[in-house]
Amino acid sequence: MTENDYKEAYNSATKELKEKEMAKVKEIVKNTLIKLDKLKDDKDHIDEQIKYLKLDLDDLKEGRLDRIEERQAKDPKAKKISVILVIKEKEVIREVSPWYWPYRIIYHQPILPETVPTYPRTWVTTAASSDINFNSCVVTNSAAKFYSAGTYDVNGHPVNFR
Repeated sequence: MTENDYKEAYNSATKELKEKEMAKVKEIVKNTLIKLDKLKDDKDHIDEQIKYLKLDLDDLKEGRLDRIEERQAKDPKAKKISVILVIKEKEVIREVSPWYWPYRIIYHQPILPETVPTYPRTWVTTAASSDINFNSCVVTNSAAKFYSAGTYDVNGHPVNFR
């Protein structure tokens, strides 16, 4: 293999990782928007739940997974209401800036009706790409900020999330 082949392989691998990370972040935002839309129909405990979900969306938009993790550590209601559970990775191989700290994202439960179990405790969506495991993933603050914005189809109507 030549040097160009190695460069192409490296570029292809990094592009594929970015695409998978982008798909994970977009799935988190979509599921949060879907849960928020469902809560607008239910009038019991709406204000508190909507407040927590909007805080999650704002923190995702700003790339502040650390705020979500801190809120969930302090308030058990926030942990229960949120679509995801955010856990800061304890072991980082090299010293990196807080912008690139890895956070473990765990879904409390599958949200979308098109998600199907493929193996116990492993949920993948059939709508996006079926090779990505959305039950648990690792996301950085930078990925949350850059990949969360977009237009999402929420219960049949488009929602612009900017």
